[in-house]
Amino acid sequence: MIDNKMKINTLVLLFLFLITACNTKKSRKKEISSDLDSTNVYIGPNHSHYTKFSDYNFTTERQWDSLNDITRHFKSAPGYKIHKDYKTFGWHIFSKGSAYKSYNFSLLWGVSYFSYMVNAETGSYDNIHQWKTTALVDSAKVKNCKVFLTVSNFGKKRNAQFLKNPKAQKTLADSLSVLLDLRKANGINIDFEGVSSKNKREFNQFIVTLSDRLHKINPDYMISVALYAVDYHKVFDIKTIDSSVDFYTLMGYDYYGGFSKHAGPVSPLKSSKIWGIHSVESSVDYYLNESVKPNKLIVGLPYYGDKWKTENTSIPSKAEKFLSHDMYNTTRELLDAKKYRINFDTISSTQYGIYEEKGVTKQLWFDDSLSLSYKYDWIKHKKLAGVGIWALGYDHGYTELWELMADKFGQKQ
Repeated sequence: MIDNKMKINTLVLLFLFLITACNTKKSRKKEISSDLDSTNVYIGPNHSHYTKFSDYNFTTERQWDSLNDITRHFKSAPGYKIHKDYKTFGWHIFSKGSAYKSYNFSLLWGVSYFSYMVNAETGSYDNIHQWKTTALVDSAKVKNCKVFLTVSNFGKKRNAQFLKNPKAQKTLADSLSVLLDLRKANGINIDFEGVSSKNKREFNQFIVTLSDRLHKINPDYMISVALYAVDYHKVFDIKTIDSSVDFYTLMGYDYYGGFSKHAGPVSPLKSSKIWGIHSVESSVDYYLNESVKPNKLIVGLPYYGDKWKTENTSIPSKAEKFLSHDMYNTTRELLDAKKYRINFDTISSTQYGIYEEKGVTKQLWFDDSLSLSYKYDWIKHKKLAGVGIWALGYDHGYTELWELMADKFGQKQ
């Protein structure tokens, strides 16, 4: 009798142990691999950049230059042009002022001015910044670089409001037709972030309708759509929109960021046990399986890094506080000042640095010419359309990323 009781108790304890171990394993897996979906209010780098600078009522590029200390311009990989087999695409953010004077437009297939900020209630714009006057447009066109206007709307509430309003959508189409014609631009890049699954049907229909309206005005206009790194809510119905879309730009970054429980790679090339299931490769494979054609997919990669205050120097380390999105030139300045030594994480194909400052441990994860070279080679191996840069001008003052682009996607003029 006692032996039977002991056997039963032992089995119960063993069962409880297995349940606990299983739950712990699941919890740990979620903690590392699902950081990208760990918040209900996700704000990506495109959105956060706009928010950071939206309160500045600047009317000239010179004002932006003054704010961002853009005082000099540089020749970037002169003597090269884009190879006919690839599409190199970059976003110029309004706050970068005249940084475009350092761009090698011969190496760019297309550049998109960021951004037409949609007024969710009316469809008109809250702001288009210097789109009407910027010399970026003419500078690009003289080098046969196509010019696009990014059309942005951020947040679940604003997207729901706009997507349920056919009148606002018509106003947007009318407004865009005027602005595109004004600068003789080539098309638009639709960047709607935070669309709810409840608005999936309206969102995809909006893309089709907007494409139809603009093509009626000018059949040569090109329509592109920015795809989420991870489409958790399945809002993109590729089979519905594909015939209306000329190309897609994948936001292949922010896999780790301000929402993360751990410091980690902004743009891990491949999935792994340590960094989780989401990566540039998994994102690309997902959209290819959803019927996106390889030659219509441009993979956006970051010219910025993320910095955290961390619990310790381990890899990975728990993030105690997210500190900043650091542009590439900011990271280089820290490196030049010997604030830290860089290390290459072979698992994610990403650079990182760990350093102590006033008793605080900091980790900075970023991409540079070495890590991007792996990702560029992978894009070419997959026979994808090309690469996108978020964002041009983030490397202002340094030319090595242009030289890498020339090496991987360019040819001698």
